[in-house]
Amino acid sequence: MDTKNVFINCPFDNEFYPLLKGIFFVLIYLDFKPKIAETSDSGQVRILKIKDLMLSSPLSIHDLSRIDPLVTDAAARLNMAFEMGIDFGLKYSGIAELEAKRFLILEKEDHRYKTFLSDISGNDIKSHRNDPELVIKSIRDWIKAQGQEAAIPRHKLIFSAYNEFSLFYNQMISSEGYDPKEITAVTFSDVIEIMANWIGKFKKV
Repeated sequence: MDTKNVFINCPFDNEFYPLLKGIFFVLIYLDFKPKIAETSDSGQVRILKIKDLMLSSPLSIHDLSRIDPLVTDAAARLNMAFEMGIDFGLKYSGIAELEAKRFLILEKEDHRYKTFLSDISGNDIKSHRNDPELVIKSIRDWIKAQGQEAAIPRHKLIFSAYNEFSLFYNQMISSEGYDPKEITAVTFSDVIEIMANWIGKFKKV
């Protein structure tokens, strides 16, 4: 298990995309490795891919901010809560290596989760109010609290760098004929690679 792996459980939609890019960015900036379920093999069962990522990641981020239906009168979106439950199950499975797993649970509003998932009321849930800066701050502070990084920059510096990257990324993706606001325009692997290259150069300046 690579100590730098961070499993990400979140919704995949255009509204959430700026937050997801913020999650990717702060993790890469702090030298962590985002792990997210993106499969190109039609023969691979998605839930098994997710389980493998959880098993290889000592840290997990679970975002529950999109449990609401996508449209009125539709069913609730339960994938994120379901995946979080699997991760909790692994943590408490009795496997010694997994007992040390650490989670960050994100929501969009304080205490809203109590209306649909009261069992996690004893956990420290962070609300981001759909703001990429608050997502970056929550993750930066969580990483700092793990004691794995003796000295890391304040979130304002990371968020400022994220804004610079966003301008670069939007211009580059648009010039290639893609919509930078469309979550399916570029694979997550490509986004992570582009970010890692940009951050590497940014830190050398």
